[in-house]
Amino acid sequence: MGGRTRVCDQPHLPFAGGKMKALQHYLDKISSWFSGLALTALTLMLIIVATDIVGSKVFAMPVPGAMDLVSLLGVLVVGFSMPQSYQKGRHIKIEFVTNLMPLGLRKVVRILSLMLCQVFFALIVWRMFLYAHDLWVHGEKSLTVKISVFPFVYALSVAFIPLLAIVPIQLVNIWKGSGK
Repeated sequence: MGGRTRVCDQPHLPFAGGKMKALQHYLDKISSWFSGLALTALTLMLIIVATDIVGSKVFAMPVPGAMDLVSLLGVLVVGFSMPQSYQKGRHIKIEFVTNLMPLGLRKVVRILSLMLCQVFFALIVWRMFLYAHDLWVHGEKSLTVKISVFPFVYALSVAFIPLLAIVPIQLVNIWKGSGK
């Protein structure tokens, strides 16, 4: 066969080769799309704040409920920027202790921390969906302009769902030796 590897010669692993890359590709697209939503919410926050400042200082007419809107949009900014931030390692890491450990122990600590992250993100998604449902049932609204809060909490729940796939991919990569 001239040194070529046939597909049937490769071991069958649940996330081997193409499937893992395809899943990673879809997660990259979702994370990028979510980051676009976060950027849109951030832009709206900027517009609202600027309009509120100019409206109150120049025309003595502030934007009604500007603080409510900015607060709710802030939830979207944080939530929808999380998947890509986590995926690209743009979060705070304190590695000065683990850098002193032997490579094998460092790998074990990384795997344990990823497993804890997986449990944490699963709990966040689950509890946020329950919380959003409670807000919907009880009709919770923002203080000033009475905007329903539950859609923003549901959006936050949805924003964390990709993390439930990103963390296991990182675990598999570390297990295989290709992760950091």
